[in-house]
Amino acid sequence: MLSKRNFATMMIMISVILVLFLSSVVLKEYLNDYDVNHSAETEVIDRIRQDSDAEGTPDGSPENGSSERPIFYVGSEDNGYYQAMKEWAGYRKKSFRAFDTLYAASIDASGVESQQVYLLMDGELLEHETEDAVKRLTRYAEQGTVIIFYRLPAYQTIEKSRALQDLLGIQHLRAESVKLQEIRLFGGFLLGGETHYSFIKGEEKELVDMEREIPWYDISSRTKSYMVGFLSEEEKNSMSLENEDMPAIIWRTGTGNSFVFAVNGDYMKGENALGMLDAMIYESEEYALYSVVNAQNLSVAGFPDLTVENEKKMAEVYGMTTQQFCRDILWPSLVAGAQKGNWKITSFVSVKQKDQSKKEPNQDDLIDYLKYFNETSAEAGVSLGRIESDDLASSVKDESDTLKSWNMDYIFAAGFVRKENQDWLTELTDEDGKMKYFRDIRTVVGAYEEDGQILSWLTDQITLQNTTTDSYKHSHRDNLRLKSLETALGYSNIQVDMYRILWPESRKDEWQSVAEKMAANIDTYWKPYAKFDKTTISESDNRVRNFLNGSVESTRKGDQILIETRNFSGDAYLLLRTHGETPEKMTGGSWKQIEEGAYLLKITSENASVTLKSDIETYYK
Repeated sequence: MLSKRNFATMMIMISVILVLFLSSVVLKEYLNDYDVNHSAETEVIDRIRQDSDAEGTPDGSPENGSSERPIFYVGSEDNGYYQAMKEWAGYRKKSFRAFDTLYAASIDASGVESQQVYLLMDGELLEHETEDAVKRLTRYAEQGTVIIFYRLPAYQTIEKSRALQDLLGIQHLRAESVKLQEIRLFGGFLLGGETHYSFIKGEEKELVDMEREIPWYDISSRTKSYMVGFLSEEEKNSMSLENEDMPAIIWRTGTGNSFVFAVNGDYMKGENALGMLDAMIYESEEYALYSVVNAQNLSVAGFPDLTVENEKKMAEVYGMTTQQFCRDILWPSLVAGAQKGNWKITSFVSVKQKDQSKKEPNQDDLIDYLKYFNETSAEAGVSLGRIESDDLASSVKDESDTLKSWNMDYIFAAGFVRKENQDWLTELTDEDGKMKYFRDIRTVVGAYEEDGQILSWLTDQITLQNTTTDSYKHSHRDNLRLKSLETALGYSNIQVDMYRILWPESRKDEWQSVAEKMAANIDTYWKPYAKFDKTTISESDNRVRNFLNGSVESTRKGDQILIETRNFSGDAYLLLRTHGETPEKMTGGSWKQIEEGAYLLKITSENASVTLKSDIETYYK
């Protein structure tokens, strides 16, 4: 039998536990300053106009007379390579000149004849007057010019010129076309380690999207391979082939006083060029040191949906309302996935998904989500435009007016624009470079496009950060592009499109079909880049502004690299890549290792230095 004393003790304990539990809940609610965007509390970094921004000069290039090697691009401007290569030169603050022909580059007043340059060459231009062009290129290489064939000459052009074969390091031509079973990208070229791209039957067609039929060249022993194609074991055995006989895709050969790089196929097309150019320059120099963003973002578009719109379809597919599905299924799933990889979510609120909607949005839903966001260090942005919007400016104004009418203090500093609305984005900006309706927006996220420019100034006040990856798929080309962007920028921006989930057109669009795939992609393919910082979009905006404004120069004296930075506000992030050396000590900053031979430097002063030590010990007998 329970005594009165024990009963009283039990009731006191239960009361204490109840009070403690309720007080923690009340305290959590009281301290949740959900109406403050902590990601937007930092001071916005102003754009610094470069001398190269003046009309008539290459975008992003430094003043004439810079000690940096200039970039000479030879080829057409509409061949799928030009835009990304010009973008890369702008990021690196290198002088960029474009020429239709090799002859035009040679006779220019500041031409390749008179200085050492990085010469980006379209090999298809060598079809005519091949021998004369090869003589020029050989002479340039002997003078110290680094030549990069971003597209090789045609097989027939190479076949008829022994001098061209020597320039490219080709010792034998095997076949005009060979079908590959696998492609191997060796480690140490792009960040992310060695990667095998398989073309085995049965794999999803959308994932196996890399070019697999290429010309087959045997390259000489004086070359170094970075990417190679492989045949099936049956084919190798039937032809008595070794691994070194496999078709070369990307390689380097030593010629004269410099190097010639060759790309066999379209693997350098588009944004892939960004990281590959940095990797090739790194392979041709004693070390590489350049600015990166150091930001990894997770952008959730069209979430939460504050208006009950597609209820019939939601009930049919998910068995619940939009409100229930967003709150009870989507948000917990997103948080679980983000916390697993320490990601920070930026969620772009959609007041209404369609202009035609007659329903009214729910303010209480937004307040609830802002509380959720604050508890998980997430950020809320806004959607700029709706699905099938007839008038972008009108729909954005309507969204702005609705949020203003709720008298909320939250600063929406980031906006998301769908692909179909990007061409009208400038209509939303004013003469002062700010948004007409959402005046606090400092950065805009553009929907995923395979070959769209990643980072740029939309206006002098607003940056543009395009998403780099669709979270629902990760093909071979996507993976190569990811490795390239991480190598060049230390940046990625994963797009999670909730429009597709809330307005499903087929079973492939339903959450149960894409959720597991999304989680697996993010958890798997970004692991090699875990040392880069996870940020919200507003946090990465300041880093992007620094990246676009700043420039870096370095010189090496013995085992020490002297670093000078310009136009950075606060800390600068640099990627240092070495050949068999590791940092031993550093002044003016700190470092951490990304992978073997690659180090992320955090520079805290205008001048810094890194002392290297060799990984190879010398023994004396």
